[in-house]
Parts: sequence; structure tokens; C-alpha cells
Amino acid sequence: MRTEKIIVSSLQEAVEELKKTYGENAVVLSSRVVKRKRWSFLPFFKTTMLEVVIGIPEDEGEFKKELEERTKVYEELERLKSTLSEVMKSVKNSPEEEQVVVGGEEGFSLRAQRVMSRMVYRGVRKEIAKKLVEEACGYDIELGKLDFKEDVHESIIKSFQKHISIEGERIFRETPKIMVLVGPTGVGKTTTIAKLCYLFKRHRKKPGVITLDSYRVGAVEQLRSYVSIMELPFKVADSPNEFVKSLESMQDRDVILVDTAGRSQHDRLRLSELKVFLESVETQVYLTVSANLSEFVMYEVIMQFGMFPLKGLIFSKLDETSYPGNVINVAYRTKLPILCFTTGQTVPDDIVMASYEYLAKLVLEERNELESAGSSP
Repeated sequence: MRTEKIIVSSLQEAVEELKKTYGENAVVLSSRVVKRKRWSFLPFFKTTMLEVVIGIPEDEGEFKKELEERTKVYEELERLKSTLSEVMKSVKNSPEEEQVVVGGEEGFSLRAQRVMSRMVYRGVRKEIAKKLVEEACGYDIELGKLDFKEDVHESIIKSFQKHISIEGERIFRETPKIMVLVGPTGVGKTTTIAKLCYLFKRHRKKPGVITLDSYRVGAVEQLRSYVSIMELPFKVADSPNEFVKSLESMQDRDVILVDTAGRSQHDRLRLSELKVFLESVETQVYLTVSANLSEFVMYEVIMQFGMFPLKGLIFSKLDETSYPGNVINVAYRTKLPILCFTTGQTVPDDIVMASYEYLAKLVLEERNELESAGSSP
């Protein structure tokens, strides 16, 4: 079959031209609207025309054969479109996290595999999810596979207790004298200190606050305003000597919370300067890490701030990540205790003291269920 292009003013004109010039067997293959000059000697005054591609069979048998092949192709395309439509409906109707399939785990019950899939979907590493679920399971003789010994949440909580360290509410019973929060710039140390002060007061403790962050005037005034509302003593220390004097002035406090300037994990000089402040006194240092960081960056931050004797971790900005499983991965591998999570900027709310129950909800429940469960009292 050979093809020809004709320019006409309408499709009707094309059909008439086709029959008149090329005979009954010629067919319209395609058409498109084009702009053509009304007068060739003028660059404007264009009019709308129709460019039609026609097929002219050179042999009638060949033409019929080609037409049949085209018809089959169109039918196959329609069938594929229908199949694809059904697949898309199936995907939309199934829970998103169940699309994550943990393959090659035939030794686990279907229920255990689904829990593993949910954990992997929420960001837990596959090998860690497998280990945690395996620890939570026992051998079911009837199934011939590993299955949860009891309720899924209870089983996962017991597994967490063996592999992840939690401090949480214990800090209100075993309260350190000096708590120092360190971490990169912008992770929310200042607002976290204000929230912790409120919680310490609720547990009938007497907190005081010292800031070593004299670089950012706005940050100092922000913390001062928070502390003033709670009627707590507040000091700013610009040097190690002033820090020691400030601590001495707050000896009557049950706990002294120390805010520090944000330091990049790559800025070894600034980190060393901060270390000089803390070497002269006995402190408990907590590293504040944004939960929305990649797992690799979290390890990098922990490694660089490891020059301080880290007592535990605070995960901030939990509300800004869809993959909280990174928290599980980091706690599992570093064995550093988790103190608390912050879930927003509001003071004194938006803080959750770490617990195994909350960790289980973090990786097993939907986001809206988690937010209602994690709201502060």
C-alpha cells in the first residue's frame, strides 16, 4: 500500500476527492488540522485546512490482508487496555502498605509475613523486620510455620524489649542533675527543652535552664520567654567559667536542662569548643536527631557527635516523615536508648515520651491512628 497526502477544507471534501481520484479501495489513514497561507505572497492571513493521509492499495489481496492485520492489532490493544484497567482498580482498592511483599519467607505464617511487610513499608530494614518478627513468633505445630504467640502488638512489644533500649518515663523517676541537648542546627533542641521543662514540672520536679547558644539572639529570647512563662530560673553562659557559675547558682534545682548551639556534624572545630564547656562537669548528653533524615545521615550525625558520652537519643520532627521505621533501625543498631519524640512545634504539647507501646504503633498502625495515640495529655 502506498500513501498520499492531500490538503482539503473538510473531511467530506477529502472523501469525495478520495473516491473521485483513487477509487473505492482507497482509505483515510489519518488527518490533522494545519494552517495554510491564504495568499502565498503575504506572511499573514492564514486559514485552517485539513491534511489527510490516504492509503491506496496497489493490490486488492494485499490490501485486505493489511486491513485484517490492523484490525487484529486494534482488538489486541483494546484487550490490553481492559486488562490494565482491572489491574489499576485492584491496586487502588488494596492497602498501600500491603503492596510491599516480603518474599522468600515461607517459614512464617501469612499473618507474620503481613506484619513484616507493614514494617518494611514503614521504613524498617527487611533484615531487622525479619529478626524482630522472628523473635515475636513461636513455632505453630498446626501451621508448621512461625506465628505470633499472642496478640500481634503484644508480641512485637516483647520483641522490641529484647532489642531496643527505651528511657522514656524513667527519666522522671531517675532524674539526672544536668541534662545537655546537642545536635545539628535546626533540629528543634530549644523547643524540646521547653517541652521537657513542662513535663518535669508536671512530675513535681524543679527544673532550671541554661543556654550556651549565645550566637542566635532570637533563640535565646525564644527560650527565655518559654522559661519565663513557667516561672523557672534561666541563665546564658558565654564561656566554660560562666557555665560553671550558672550551674552553681542552680544547685537547688532537681534537674538543669542545658541548650546548646546547633553544630554541623562536619564542623569538628565547633564540636570541640562545645566539648570544652562540658568537660568540667558531669552531665548526661542527649543527641537530638530529625526523624525526617535519611538513615545514613542519622548514623553520620551519631558518629560525629559520638565525641560526647551520649546517654540517649531524642527524635524530633516525627510528624515530618512517612517512614518512621528509620527510628527503629537506628535504635536497633546503635543500642542507644530513646528518650522521647517530638511531633510538632507547639509548646508544651507535641512531645511523646518513648515507650515500647508507642514504637509498636509507630510501625504497625496508620498515621491518623498514631497521631491520636501519640497526642500529649
